[in-house]
Amino acid sequence: MTMDMIIRKKALKIQERLGMNIGVAYGIHRIPTVKTTEQALTALRELYKIGLRAFLLPKELFSGILTTTDLYKNYYGELLKIKELAKKFNIELAIHHSGLGDQPDEDLKTFCNICSIMDCRTFIIHPTFYSRMPHEQALRLAVYKINEITTNLRVKAKIGIETTGKNDEVGSLEDVIDIVKRTHGTEPIINWAHLHARGYGTLRTENDYMRILSKLKHEIGRGWVNNAYFLFSGVSYGPQGEIKHIPLRTSDMQLSHMIKESMAMDIKGTLILEDPEKEKLILRMLEDLADMVR
Repeated sequence: MTMDMIIRKKALKIQERLGMNIGVAYGIHRIPTVKTTEQALTALRELYKIGLRAFLLPKELFSGILTTTDLYKNYYGELLKIKELAKKFNIELAIHHSGLGDQPDEDLKTFCNICSIMDCRTFIIHPTFYSRMPHEQALRLAVYKINEITTNLRVKAKIGIETTGKNDEVGSLEDVIDIVKRTHGTEPIINWAHLHARGYGTLRTENDYMRILSKLKHEIGRGWVNNAYFLFSGVSYGPQGEIKHIPLRTSDMQLSHMIKESMAMDIKGTLILEDPEKEKLILRMLEDLADMVR
């Protein structure tokens, strides 16, 4: 058995025990942000080789698609290439877009259609597109706009509502739960680094993670427990929340705490590790991850 086969077998076993697909965000170590179809296909091949089963695609991959007309006229075949290889390798796809403006309609429609064509699980957004309004008004308008888009499009992919990192933004855990409960075709995306930063380093113990997971289980329900979506990374922060993402090895967050509590509560789903080392971080952590899921 070759070393690649041993690594792949171990990674798949870890994911089976954890009950989650593990993957990376935006690219691989030698292509940190995939921006072309060929780069995306290369990244999928690398992830398959080491047994990872999820890939969060960046908005930059779709920078040439400005409208739905562009999508079907010029890019449809390219999207199908990525979809088919991901399907062949059993790698779950999602798309991330953190920068929707205060007129988000066209982007929401276009990316929801991209997700449907590629059979993505979810289109992940920050619910911050009405940033110049008071919090409650911005929250109410975000709910209205998301419902308008999901009702009119009837897309297969969900819209993922991500927790955000700054205290003055819409996107606290409570905001995300509220949006998901008041919209159709959405799901919560728990960015643990953002929650940590919002609380000025609030995730210190296993109980801190258990408290959040329990709240989500109670508020969102059994469907979420069986198919959660987590982003995990290091983060630096100040009194206003997130400053920037940093390597996990230099942060004060413990992945083991989150994994232990998720397994204790039998939470399944997807875990995306967002780190400059990309897949190399996971390869370096394989033994530690194996210990966490025993």
